[in-house]
Amino acid sequence: MMSDRVIGKFESKVLLLKIAFAIIFIVFVGRLIWLQVFQRQQFLEAALNQQNMTIEIQAKRGTIYDRYNRVLAQDIDSYSYYCVPRKITDKVGFARTLSSILGDKDWLNKFANHPKFLWVARKTTPEIQAKLDNCGLDTLYRTIEPRRVYPWGDLALSLIGRVDIDNIGLSGLEKYYQKELCGQNGKLLLTRDARGRSYQFLEKPVVQPVNGASIVISIDLDLQQIVEQELAAAIEENNAKYGLAIFENVATGEILACASLDSTGAPDRRNRPICDQYEPGSTFKVIAVGAALESGLFNPATIVFVENGKYRVDDRIIRDDHSYSNLSVEDIVVYSSNIGAAKLGLKLGDKLIYKMIKQSGFSMPLGIDFPGEASGSIDKLGWRQHYLANVCFGHGIAATPLQMMALYGAIASGGQLYRPYFGKEVIYDDGHREPLNHVQPIRNIMLPETALTISRFLREVVVRGTATKADSAAVTIAGKTGTALKISENGGYDHGKSRASFIGYFPANMPQVAGIVIFDEPKKSKYGGEVSAPVFRAIAERYSMIPTKLSSLYQSGGIIENRVLPPKNQPGRKPINDFAAKAQTVAYTVEQGGVPDFKGLTIRRALMLARNSGYECDFEGSGIVIEQFPAPGELAQPGITIKLRCASSELSSSK
Repeated sequence: MMSDRVIGKFESKVLLLKIAFAIIFIVFVGRLIWLQVFQRQQFLEAALNQQNMTIEIQAKRGTIYDRYNRVLAQDIDSYSYYCVPRKITDKVGFARTLSSILGDKDWLNKFANHPKFLWVARKTTPEIQAKLDNCGLDTLYRTIEPRRVYPWGDLALSLIGRVDIDNIGLSGLEKYYQKELCGQNGKLLLTRDARGRSYQFLEKPVVQPVNGASIVISIDLDLQQIVEQELAAAIEENNAKYGLAIFENVATGEILACASLDSTGAPDRRNRPICDQYEPGSTFKVIAVGAALESGLFNPATIVFVENGKYRVDDRIIRDDHSYSNLSVEDIVVYSSNIGAAKLGLKLGDKLIYKMIKQSGFSMPLGIDFPGEASGSIDKLGWRQHYLANVCFGHGIAATPLQMMALYGAIASGGQLYRPYFGKEVIYDDGHREPLNHVQPIRNIMLPETALTISRFLREVVVRGTATKADSAAVTIAGKTGTALKISENGGYDHGKSRASFIGYFPANMPQVAGIVIFDEPKKSKYGGEVSAPVFRAIAERYSMIPTKLSSLYQSGGIIENRVLPPKNQPGRKPINDFAAKAQTVAYTVEQGGVPDFKGLTIRRALMLARNSGYECDFEGSGIVIEQFPAPGELAQPGITIKLRCASSELSSSK
């Protein structure tokens, strides 16, 4: 018999084995629980990843509409094609077939670099789609993706912009309003079939995409087309390097058209009216003239000796294109005297000129909703005399076409500078609308009386000055020509190269639309009055002839009705032909010689209409005009005072 000691040792060993097995069992079960419970999802995903692949699917991008809800950019469904290279048996033949359709020769390298999934062709056109559908490649698959299309082709290209293959805005308003337009992408699961051979997307997305919101912009498609057509024709006629134009609603700052075309007349991808800056030349003279009138040292009839066309300042010579001895302040603008503008500035001093420049919005962005707005530039104070003189006729300062247009828009609106903008509304999927921008006055850059006086000068520029080729019998136009010489490679100005411009607004006696037209290095003539003024006139005439266009702008600017006095007969004016006479009966509602109808106009608009009609105004109350004496249409001597009673729009509507 075994001794108790031996039995005890045996039992101890058995116990140790039991404990060891128990520990092993506990560790095994614990590990099993850990894997099955706590890491279950991780292993499931790993297993799925060996069989499936998650691919991002794009949300539909919002539509871009013009101010009249016409589509400028939208998404449509298109087919995208893909393959799983590691499942392709004949890669050489597969690559050869794709090369014959798509032209790319590097397919074998792409197969090697992307063995699990490879996009072959995305967002295909119907022509490519038909070829790929019938190419005979069984392991070529397709799915639906949104493709961005522009129904009007390259119209407003630099303005609207473009998107990349993933529908992300690259330029223009597509880029600026990316957040509103883009939406949120979803996810699709790419999985094998039962035999593990072909790969297909599941019908339902793992994550549903959320479509982007749509936006309405201020552009008028009709005016945009007119502007681009007239620019293209003039570029060809004048053999210009490029042409640009931008137009706004005077009463709101809304941009109505914005175009930049290259030397071939094709749309430029760079938005030059907003992103480029230049020396504005003579169109800038209104700054010096405005400062002079506001100073009280000058009035429209003040005579300035303009040195018979040649004037020395410091060590520089300033010249006029024509020799004059004496010119009034008005005629300095009308005949575009560099010497006259320089003398005004030299009399006022650099501080007053600098103040007028800054408060008019120069050397700083205006804050337009567009990427890459240039700010312009001007030297800090402490100017030499010749620099001050040069600035007064638009040399030595850099401005954008947008800033120059806004300046003339402010003059047209009675001195009020508005922030320009494109975005009007955002439209969500449920139909809910919210404004993207509001009408935003920046500041009054001059007194209304000063603005009206300069407006009269600008009308005379067209009637008898440097811009007679802008004069029209169909619509009254006011504006200013500019011929800014370009700086040569060797320094100084190249008298053979210029930027020819015209800035103005129409109708002159009740402004609604302001705009600027510029041509770079025109070969036929270097002068803005010869090159740009006729183009502005053509744009104004064509747009004014479209029924309801101008009246709709009045309404958007807060004007109740379109009431305009016809232009007075001017000495030397061209006779009005039958076509233009018929056009005027549409635009004007007051007979020649009668008192205008002021009812429904704001005080600023009433003041402008009265001054342009040869009358004074005496206002009672505030808001819009509800009563007047003498009554509309009555005959009255020029110069009398019209009594106007005003009330708020709420009070007037309740009566």
